[in-house]
Amino acid sequence: MFLRRLKELLYAEKDRWIPWIPVLFGTGVGIYFALPVEPSIWWTLIIIELLILLTYLNRFHPGRLFCIAVLSLITAGFANVQLRAAYKNTVPGVSHEEKLYLKGRVIKVDYNTKGNVRLLLNDVSDFDDFPLPGKYKITLLSKQTPVVEGECVEMVAKIMPPFPTTKIRGYQYDRKIFFEDIKGTGYAISRGIKIDCAEQSSANIKYTAAVEHLRDKIVQRIKNILPPDEAAIAAAIIAGDRGLMSRKLIDDYRDSGLAHFLSISGLHMSMLAGLMFFLIRLVISLIPSLALRCDAKKISAWSAIFISAVYLLISGAEVPTQRAFIMTFIVLLGVLFSRQAISMLTISWAAMFILIFSPEALVGPSFQMSFAAVVALIAFYEKYAGPLQRFLHGTGNERKISAIRRLPRLIFAYIIGILVSDFVASAATLPFSIYHFNQIAIYTTLGNLLAGPVIGLLIMPFVLITMLLMPFGLDYFPLKILGYGISLANDITAYVASLPNAGMFLPGMPMWGLVCIVVGGLWLCLWQKSWRRLGWIGIIIGSLSTQILKTPDILIDNSGKAVAVKDNQGNMVILPSRGKKFVKNIWIEKTGSPVLSENQDKLLRKIWQGKAEDKNWLDLSCGKKVCLYKKRVKIIKNYGIKIDGKFFNAKAALGGEIYLKPDGADIRTIRSHVGHRYWNR
Repeated sequence: MFLRRLKELLYAEKDRWIPWIPVLFGTGVGIYFALPVEPSIWWTLIIIELLILLTYLNRFHPGRLFCIAVLSLITAGFANVQLRAAYKNTVPGVSHEEKLYLKGRVIKVDYNTKGNVRLLLNDVSDFDDFPLPGKYKITLLSKQTPVVEGECVEMVAKIMPPFPTTKIRGYQYDRKIFFEDIKGTGYAISRGIKIDCAEQSSANIKYTAAVEHLRDKIVQRIKNILPPDEAAIAAAIIAGDRGLMSRKLIDDYRDSGLAHFLSISGLHMSMLAGLMFFLIRLVISLIPSLALRCDAKKISAWSAIFISAVYLLISGAEVPTQRAFIMTFIVLLGVLFSRQAISMLTISWAAMFILIFSPEALVGPSFQMSFAAVVALIAFYEKYAGPLQRFLHGTGNERKISAIRRLPRLIFAYIIGILVSDFVASAATLPFSIYHFNQIAIYTTLGNLLAGPVIGLLIMPFVLITMLLMPFGLDYFPLKILGYGISLANDITAYVASLPNAGMFLPGMPMWGLVCIVVGGLWLCLWQKSWRRLGWIGIIIGSLSTQILKTPDILIDNSGKAVAVKDNQGNMVILPSRGKKFVKNIWIEKTGSPVLSENQDKLLRKIWQGKAEDKNWLDLSCGKKVCLYKKRVKIIKNYGIKIDGKFFNAKAALGGEIYLKPDGADIRTIRSHVGHRYWNR
């Protein structure tokens, strides 16, 4: 009875099967990344052959073929990312720290948080001209670059393997650069000197260098005209370069809930394409002879596609921008062929395209948050578009209402639209914000309501005008007006971020909790019949998972030097030992712990030196070389820890989390979390 009812519901929503294709394909990608060890390709081949056999044996059973098709899509996603990883692994990365003489071709120039130049090198070789396959990312000592993209440089650099994950459920930087073909990172210990390139660069390298050089010229032009903070935002939304932004500016946009404005996505692409579409159509309509002889609608669509492609090119083509371009392109194709694009199908094809060519994007916050927001907004629009249109345009005789009388209704609908859209998008991305960043913006609705008109009516129109006039050198005044709009947006973000508890840090969410929310959210958004409400079960269970996750008693990094312990209020306290500062900062953020006050910091240092104790705050007593935590854990200063008399091998474990129990200790290592994969062996 249950299976029959399930079959009826499935066939009643046949038109919604296509959006589930990228979901199933992505499930296979997710399974690959969730495995603790690198799977054998032979097992994947066996599964594929088994599915082919099952398809043949059940060719006359539609129900069974449906199940086999589901498994085949999951397997296809798994095999796709597995083959991509195996191909990337054909060239091994740097396995240990060493000094090398390097020379190579610069294919990208950017800046780190301190403003120092970073070069991405390709065609790299050593002192003996022995080729070093792959790319290398090197930070220079100076803040001035000696070369531009496409030129060659030589230097002596300290090369290191990628830094491992610092915490369970933490960001895996080593995995990211593995899929970017970066085999080593480091910093120069000599000046970078421009040299003649030994060989002509390939067409692909020339194209990449030309694009990066164009982006650099655009950024430099913006910097020459606008003040620093305005230039930083303009460079971010035009060229996708966020390296000019100060720490305060980044924090203001994050805490105000407007950080999405800094990542070029559907907001920017749709506005730019729409503005171009209506601008060209307006110009054509003003020339009667031209309007009578050509199809203004299709010319406008081609113009919008062109400006969207240019924007994709100069913005760096990150995942949200790719998704936005694909969706915009499909919608405009619908205009060209006089067909209406189906929104949920559009986002499905965009997701499938990215998962096929960049499957590793699935595990990144950019892909997850971008698609979550758009899917939720589309689902909301599908359900409530009718009432909204009736409210805006009226029904029957109300359609004859004059534009002046309808203006208050349009303004009200615009404000409500901002509030509702922001609420839907914020709710959809909230689980990912908690899981990846452990932070939410409390006043995001206020920030978007205040900044929305500035972005839509002032900033994005002049982004388009600037892009159109910059090739002719006529962009000075448009850039100045754009800068004024950005200045208003910066003031709004500063005000909203200054409100009490604007950016709230929260403890993390377990992976299974996030998966429950994702499955529940997709079930709720992709189906349209009443059974879609079952998705709330997964969302509720996943939301409750945050209450189950406990803060560890001790955190330790892979060197054994950086250690954090839990105080009597349940917050993590970073001990004043050695260890990388950024690791300690990540621990504070990921556990949602407050930064110590000045008095607490002074007291902690006295405890660490053995000059004081405060058991009401922290159960820690210290001598000259050893501290004792809760009378069970010996913290050997700048070396490691012993738990109930047993030494914890932090290096082999890559660090870990320790939960003290009356009958022992629950030790969870980072190695057990990340496993043994191509990128962290």
